[in-house]
Amino acid sequence: MGVDWYPRSRDAQIHLTDTWIEVFKTKATKWNIPPANVNNLIAANSAAKEKLAVVKSGERTSASVVECNEIFAELEAEARFLKKHYLLQPPLDLADLAALLLPLPDEIRTPVGKPAGQPALTLTYPGGPHMLQAHLASLAGTEPLDSRGDYGYALYKGIMPQGGATLEQAAGIKHYLMKKPLSGDELLHFRFTRRKTELVEFDATESGMTAFFCARYENQKGDHGTWGPCASAVIP
Repeated sequence: MGVDWYPRSRDAQIHLTDTWIEVFKTKATKWNIPPANVNNLIAANSAAKEKLAVVKSGERTSASVVECNEIFAELEAEARFLKKHYLLQPPLDLADLAALLLPLPDEIRTPVGKPAGQPALTLTYPGGPHMLQAHLASLAGTEPLDSRGDYGYALYKGIMPQGGATLEQAAGIKHYLMKKPLSGDELLHFRFTRRKTELVEFDATESGMTAFFCARYENQKGDHGTWGPCASAVIP
């Protein structure tokens, strides 16, 4: 299996989620996927198609590019949430994985070791509005690292409104947090990166909310290591 199952190109992301939506018409109930989550994926998929068409047309503007980036991030978050919580083997079998365009288990043993280290994560304010800078490094005492096993960072993110999210906010497209997370298991996948710093932008409406991040190493086969400590900061 590759580093990640989620496609890199936007056309491929649309094709993947189009396929999922079609499969879910007959399988969502069997796989116990709540209708609200299916509807969230449909809404994000539809919005992504619309924004991508604008960006590819003569109506492209800098604002439309930013909007396109944001909606594709939402589409990815919805897809990863569904994959993490409902599209697992078992109960899905190999035919189900193939129908969903997901990679099949790697039956060939390779010498790539599982991640052994733990990442440290700190947050700073870069100075721009509604932005945080995530800094990634190896946690003291977990070195030396294996460049193949500890290949990059899987970064996870969650946002908690003041006092915690309502049930409606938690079930919404951004899955706001109802309480402070205890580990990365409670956060949504944000991105895979090999960089030491990542600039994260938020919506203006999220100013004053608290952003939580957590990371773990990921190898070239997509295996994950142990969670590092969570970090949090108030969104400016």
